[in-house]
Amino acid sequence: MESVDTEIHDLMDLLNFTLSKDFMDKWRFKYGERLVKLFQLKILDSLKNLKNIKLKTMFRFLTKDSGFSDDVVKNFFLDIDFSIYYPILVGVDEDLDP
Repeated sequence: MESVDTEIHDLMDLLNFTLSKDFMDKWRFKYGERLVKLFQLKILDSLKNLKNIKLKTMFRFLTKDSGFSDDVVKNFFLDIDFSIYYPILVGVDEDLDP
């Protein structure tokens, strides 16, 4: 049971950081404030709706719906290490290919 508590604690720490000004400051110069804010909003929506987000769906939202290039979004996901967002963000590297 201790492992589950640790995982929940780590996930909460990750979410706190992801939604913080520090996260914004870390990534906004490389990827722009708008991309980071949209990512944060989608994470919040996922928590509010109690549903995970498919990486492919998030990728499509940021590229097709929001106008960012495929390469920029792919690099953003790789830089933030999207896999640590499991179970909120689910998917594999292949989902980042258009």
